Amino acid sequence: MCTMISHIKKISSSTIFPLLLVLTILSLGVLTPIITMVAFGAILAYYVRFIAKKIKPYVKYNTLAITLGMILLAIPIVLLLYFTITQILGISVSLFGSLQATAGNNPLNFSLISDAIQKLVFSATVSQGIADAIRSGITQLLSAITNSLINMVSSIPAFAAQVLILIFSIFYFARDGDKIVQYIKDVVPDKDKGFYREVIKGADDVLKSIIVGNIIPAAILGILSGVVYYFLGYPYVILLAIVSGIAMFIPIIGPWIVYGAIGIFSILIGNTMQGVLVIILGWIIETTTDFYIRPRISVQYSEVHPLVFLLGFIYGAVTMGIPGLFIGPMILGITYAAYKVYREERVKEKQSGS
Repeated sequence: MCTMISHIKKISSSTIFPLLLVLTILSLGVLTPIITMVAFGAILAYYVRFIAKKIKPYVKYNTLAITLGMILLAIPIVLLLYFTITQILGISVSLFGSLQATAGNNPLNFSLISDAIQKLVFSATVSQGIADAIRSGITQLLSAITNSLINMVSSIPAFAAQVLILIFSIFYFARDGDKIVQYIKDVVPDKDKGFYREVIKGADDVLKSIIVGNIIPAAILGILSGVVYYFLGYPYVILLAIVSGIAMFIPIIGPWIVYGAIGIFSILIGNTMQGVLVIILGWIIETTTDFYIRPRISVQYSEVHPLVFLLGFIYGAVTMGIPGLFIGPMILGITYAAYKVYREERVKEKQSGS
């Protein structure tokens, strides 16, 4: 190995860098199908490492601390999803039981079920035209749900593979993070180490900003939405508030799906004012949270401009989905930090030269 390294040192940089560039491009080509999950795992590993450092004094092995960190990070997410799914299933079972009784114990007869829904939820004030349109829509919706369930079952293997890639990425990035940083330091020329040190510090600040910029706005949106649902007289306020908060992680349109569905349904069953108000207030809450609160909270932990975070959240969400809410601002944030450090270094050089 030593002989090999000494031989490499004799090769000119004009030979090494093109080779490394080609190999890097080829490697990215291999990783393209999974690069989003790998990058997402690297970001989540940062938070796992933070938790693991708090645990490390109480456990003997670093691997155990990393594993416990991953579990602790997953627990609140799993509990939140469990509560939401069980609540939705409970409501669905209750509604399905009522529908089954009303439709003559024939759950697969879409026409009877849609008639039962009309009898259950539509009052005499709803026009026959609206009722017919909704009954037709419900029939199509039930058919679409059936097809969606079939598609979901067929996509389980691909989804499981993505989850496994994410889990392994989190674990290995969290365990070997120090080695990765040291490797970067080793390959960076001595004269540039200060620059890269500042960029890494900037990346650390950006990562803190990203988690705060996602979790806190989602919590704020959920709480404010719950207040609106309560005062407008909606049932299942807690469930709707949680779903609204979680929906903020769905790129761009997430909260609108919730507010729009609730508002339109309220209007169609005759509660026009209630439906209009939830749409208007939902728009105010979502716009304020997404375009004002989120970037301003993020910038509290980093010197990156709020517009950079905003563009990162939007671009990442559109191009990569939920992982993009983390990856997008991470890429733009580090790029901004790198240019900022470079500019500062250039200014210092000019000042020292003059």
